[in-house]
Amino acid sequence: MAAGNLLIAQGGGPTAVINCSLVGVIDEAKRLKAKGPRKIIGALRSIDGLIEEDLIDLGKESGSLLKKIYNTPGAALGSCRRKMQEEDYGRILEVFKKYDVRYFLYNGGNGSMYTAHKINKLAVETGYELNVIGIPKTIDNDLAHTDHTPGFGSAAKFIAAATREIGWDIKSLPTPVSIIETPGRNAGWLAAASILAKQEDGDAPNFIYLPERKLKLDSFFADVDSSYSKYGRAVIVVCEGLTDESGQYLGAVKSEASRDGFGRGLPGGAAAFLAEKVNEVLKLRARYEKPGLGARASVRYISEVDQKEAYIVGKTAVQLALKGTSGVMVTLERQKEKKYICKTGTVVLESVAIAEKLIPADFINEEGNNVTEAFIEYCRPLIGKPIASFPSLASHKLNMNNSLKQSRVTSAKVS
Repeated sequence: MAAGNLLIAQGGGPTAVINCSLVGVIDEAKRLKAKGPRKIIGALRSIDGLIEEDLIDLGKESGSLLKKIYNTPGAALGSCRRKMQEEDYGRILEVFKKYDVRYFLYNGGNGSMYTAHKINKLAVETGYELNVIGIPKTIDNDLAHTDHTPGFGSAAKFIAAATREIGWDIKSLPTPVSIIETPGRNAGWLAAASILAKQEDGDAPNFIYLPERKLKLDSFFADVDSSYSKYGRAVIVVCEGLTDESGQYLGAVKSEASRDGFGRGLPGGAAAFLAEKVNEVLKLRARYEKPGLGARASVRYISEVDQKEAYIVGKTAVQLALKGTSGVMVTLERQKEKKYICKTGTVVLESVAIAEKLIPADFINEEGNNVTEAFIEYCRPLIGKPIASFPSLASHKLNMNNSLKQSRVTSAKVS
C-alpha cells in the first residue's frame, strides 16, 4: 500500500455515540501515524462534502476538544442522505487521488455500507490502491451480521426511560390510553427496548407492537380493552414502521415530498392513527407521544457501554485499514459467557450493504403483542447502568373514626 492520507466521513442519521467512533479513529490514527497515514482528513457533510472537496484536517484538533466531542450528540462532521448516482463514485475517486487518500473509513448504516462497497469495488477495478472500512452505526439496530450496532444501546435506554416516565405520569392522572411511537422502519428493536421500563405487572408498557408482525386491528382493540378493564389505563408502544394486514404503513404520509434520499416512503404516524381508532371504536380518550429525534440525540441517557464500543470500532477500523484490509465492516461479536463481553470482528461490505436485520421470532411472544425474556437478556447489557426506578408512596390510610375515638378517650382521662 502506498503511503497516503486517511479520510473519514459520517453518513445517515446521527446517534448519541457516533462521535465516539470519530474520536476513536482520530486517536488511533494519531497513535499509529509513524507507520500509517500522513494526514487525517474529515469530509464535512459526508459524501456531499467529499464530492465538493469540503474537507478539514482532523489531525490538528486538540485532545481537549476531542474529549468534549466524545460526549457531544449529532455528527460532528455533518452528515447527508445522498442518493448516489453512478458518476458520483467516479468523482469520489478523483478526489481521493487529488488528496492522496489511501484509507477511507465510512461510519454509517445500511445505505452507507452500500456506498462504501461500491467505492471499494471501483478502486479495485481501476487499480487504485485504497483500503475501505465500514464503521457500523444506527439507532435502529438493523445492520446485518453484527450482534448490535453502536447507537442502539443509548437510544434503547432513552426509549425505556421515556416509557417509564410517561407511564408514571399516566398513573398520576390517568389518560385511558396512551400510545408511544418509536423510530424504526422495518425493524422494531427500539420499540422492543421499551420493555426495560417495566418493573411490575401493570407498569408501562402494557403491550408492544413491532413491524415484524402485521397488526390485526381487532386483536389490538381487544388488548387495549383488556388493559383498561384491569388497570384503568393502557400504555402501548408501537414502532413507526408498523403495518396493517395488507402491509401498508399505518398513518404514513404518502406524498412525494415525504420520501427520503433513496426514494423510500417515510413511515411514521402509526400512534396518531391508532389513537384516533381507539377514540372511534372503543370510545376511550387516547393520546399519542412521539419521542422522535430524542432517541438519537439525547446524551442524558447515554449508555457508557455504547460509548465504549463506538470508540472501539473506530479504533479497530484504523487498525484494519493500516494492515491492508479492505472491503469489510467492523462488527461486534457477543461472547458466549455469563458476563457480557463483546469483541470486534469483520464482515464483507457486500453482505451487509442494504441488508436488514429484523427481530428474530424467538424475541417476540406468540400473540405478537410483546417481547420475550430472551430479548430482555439480549438488550439489557447494552444500555449500561439501569434506568432510574421510582418509588410509590406507602399510602398509610388516615382513619378519622379511630382518630376521633382516641381523642375522646384521651380527653376523658384528662378530665
